[in-house]
Amino acid sequence: MDTIKGRLFQLDEMEFLNSFVEITPDKNLINVRGQALTPLLTPLKPIRDGTPITGIDVSSIKIGATEVGAVYAVRGAVVLNVNGKYRYLRFGPFPFHLTRENIPRIFNEMSKELAFSSSFLSQIEPQRHLCNLLERWLQEYISHLAEGNIILWDGSLTSGIPGSPVAELSRILKAARENSNVVMALSKETTLRFLEWRITNLIAKHDPPCLFEIDSLPLSTPNYTRFLGRIYVAKLARGGCSFRLDVDKAISREDTIIAVEKLLGNELVYQGYPETLRLAHIYSTFTASDVIGIQRFLVKEYGLRLVARSNMHRTLFGPYGVRLGD
Repeated sequence: MDTIKGRLFQLDEMEFLNSFVEITPDKNLINVRGQALTPLLTPLKPIRDGTPITGIDVSSIKIGATEVGAVYAVRGAVVLNVNGKYRYLRFGPFPFHLTRENIPRIFNEMSKELAFSSSFLSQIEPQRHLCNLLERWLQEYISHLAEGNIILWDGSLTSGIPGSPVAELSRILKAARENSNVVMALSKETTLRFLEWRITNLIAKHDPPCLFEIDSLPLSTPNYTRFLGRIYVAKLARGGCSFRLDVDKAISREDTIIAVEKLLGNELVYQGYPETLRLAHIYSTFTASDVIGIQRFLVKEYGLRLVARSNMHRTLFGPYGVRLGD
């Protein structure tokens, strides 16, 4: 505990943080521990013009294991909002049996324009990468198909990390711009820090709707990442949460602000989160009934022989062998 003396200390409770982050009489000035962050804050006014909003999300789940690998299922959803009317389209679920031997072949077949090396594949988690591949395919598909849309992604516009090559993400964003689309990505969680604080806490006390641009701030980020989006903290609804918002960096700042105002004017933002993206998450997520149905299908279709999974903790320790979270 001696090493903690004099260090910054972050709690989950916002009440404690509010004593550090305050709004000065000038609404365009935020003060963080005595440091003023000048006019990076932009108040927003909704623009209601009928701009279509499209949300994309993908999820995956482990279905079971074999003696040589594991079976995962992946599913995606696209939700379209036109003048307050919502429609959705589901892709999947698609089951995959991944083994150490077939992972390179499957991943390279699913993304023929990218050649994944064995060293790269050894660094990634197969389930997450499988999910990323379907998500990128849907994002590219919608970027070519939609025209004049605001396209919402779950996550960020960060590239250079495993599963998000710079060339691939740049190609998708370019296709979206050529069809007059604006790509935005919302992150519910972010690792970006300013003065060791989460960037989403910087405008906790400011009145919504507003955007806080953080591109010019010295942030704590890994050296290998590359940001293809202009990064903001967005607080879009009263009583709602603040989110990291990335907007395609090739779009001007003025057009970015207008696009976010169009999002506000043409979309429900309950608790500060766009409804199309919320619905895309719901329609892509697997329920317990989905998992049971997929398992039953695989058993009947492929003649699998079921075995019970042993629980070493329960065997050794009986009722005391339950770990927290089980």
